[in-house]
Amino acid sequence: MLKKFLLVALPSIFAVALVIIGLLFWSSGEAFRGATFNKEEWAANGECEANTDDSCSQQRPRCPRGEMVQDLRQNFLHNRETSKSEVAELIGEHDTIVVIGGEQCEAHYLGMCSAMSFDGDSLYVCYDQNDTIVRSGYIRH
Repeated sequence: MLKKFLLVALPSIFAVALVIIGLLFWSSGEAFRGATFNKEEWAANGECEANTDDSCSQQRPRCPRGEMVQDLRQNFLHNRETSKSEVAELIGEHDTIVVIGGEQCEAHYLGMCSAMSFDGDSLYVCYDQNDTIVRSGYIRH
């Protein structure tokens, strides 16, 4: 009896688990597209570090910058063209350094964007020896 139950139940449980995992991964990319990049909105959503009011504590767990990432990368952060100083002028100074593909890259905090994220997500920007972008993307911490 138990053997028959396991033969029927296990494949169903496995299928449901695969569907849930697939939906989580599929939906996590949605957080990084959908809005046009706006420099003022980007800056306003990054000022929480020094601010301690309620609106700020509610903002950090969200993903206020995430929806602008796709537009920002496609229309402003051009590989082999955009300089580090242009990036700083556009989106401000980086929050931290992350290692991507063995190289150190600047990271700009986005918020808690993806369903699989526990520490937040960041936009990373990597530069060559001439301080020109070589790659950018987002990383889940």
